[in-house]
Amino acid sequence: MDIGLIGCGLWGRQILSTLLKLAVRVVVYDINPEHCDQALQLGAIDATPHLDSLKQARGIIVATPATTHRAVLEQIRFFDKPIFVEKPLTTSYADALAIANLGLPPTFLMHIWRYHPGIRLLGDLQRAGNLGRLLTVRTSRTNWTSPRLDTDSLWTLAPHDLTIIQQILGYIPAPRAVAAERHGKYIRSLTAILGNDPGCIIDVSTRYADKRREVRLQGTEGVAVLANEQTNAIDIWYGNDRTSVAERQHEQLFFDSTPPLELELAAFIEYLRGGPPPLSPLAEGIDIVRLIDAIEQLA
Repeated sequence: MDIGLIGCGLWGRQILSTLLKLAVRVVVYDINPEHCDQALQLGAIDATPHLDSLKQARGIIVATPATTHRAVLEQIRFFDKPIFVEKPLTTSYADALAIANLGLPPTFLMHIWRYHPGIRLLGDLQRAGNLGRLLTVRTSRTNWTSPRLDTDSLWTLAPHDLTIIQQILGYIPAPRAVAAERHGKYIRSLTAILGNDPGCIIDVSTRYADKRREVRLQGTEGVAVLANEQTNAIDIWYGNDRTSVAERQHEQLFFDSTPPLELELAAFIEYLRGGPPPLSPLAEGIDIVRLIDAIEQLA
């Protein structure tokens, strides 16, 4: 099977390496000659600045900057191939609505955290009622600056947290309040509160010296924590708001450590072979952009 990959920058090369690990052939399109050379060195069967080279691929993955997604999708819609596009769909709700009207072939979003085994396990715990009544979902996503220069920290980081909430709850509550730290026109840190009962709190920032990726479920009878993206276990502390430290019970639940990028790309490949569709259809990608736009307006 041949897969077309549009964009072979920093993250595109990660996608390429994972596709090769999954034993598919990859044709790369990139206008940067250096990126094409790197793609060939990694194992792409072709790397070219000519978009028509992707017409024979079974499916196409878009890994260009989010601000270019609308223009790219406008060009490849006539190829009539299934599309897997990196998050966010775009950085403008107007562009997202325009994309909705393009009449695209089957198109899905690469919302990678929906495939993370730890997040899926947290969703299972929530649905099983292991923590009692769920009161709060908290996510923290921080690091120092960002390699993505075309947009700010809200659009770069928050799509992950919103789709984590989607995977755990099955829906995303409406934003209620936002506090943002702006550096010129760019949001670099932001705290947003969504919904109530359960409430969701997301913290994103590119002003932290350390990298944090924590997800917490806090219920009436316990707290479950995914400490970071590298761990292979959920920590659970059972007890209510009056349980002493001595009385609380701790449990670790281990999960599959397969990288979520591998899992989501495998899902797209399986779909191209006639299997079920990936988790995030185009409509979900559009709704995520709508919610981020709403958060930005509250900020």
